[in-house]
Amino acid sequence: MVILNCYFYLHLMMLSLYKKVAEEMNIPVEVVELAYKTYWKFIRKTIQELPLKQDLSEEEFAELKTNFNIVSLGKLSCNYDRYKRVKLREKYKNAKNKED
Repeated sequence: MVILNCYFYLHLMMLSLYKKVAEEMNIPVEVVELAYKTYWKFIRKTIQELPLKQDLSEEEFAELKTNFNIVSLGKLSCNYDRYKRVKLREKYKNAKNKED
């Protein structure tokens, strides 16, 4: 129930922001919403397409696009050390699950 309430309020907040931007830019609310959602879908799709399931060397990892500069929010990024820690945790969890 709490999650549904949070989602509902987040949805209302986003609609309010879409309306505000639409008024300021004199464009339809639907266009603002589509632009916003398309922006985040692109980032999500790009991240999902990264070959992070593979064991990558530092050089291979450096060639990937793992940074996104989000205006007014900052930079979303993942460095090689973080990647290696996540991979190590994943291996640990898999080993633990096999023991059980």
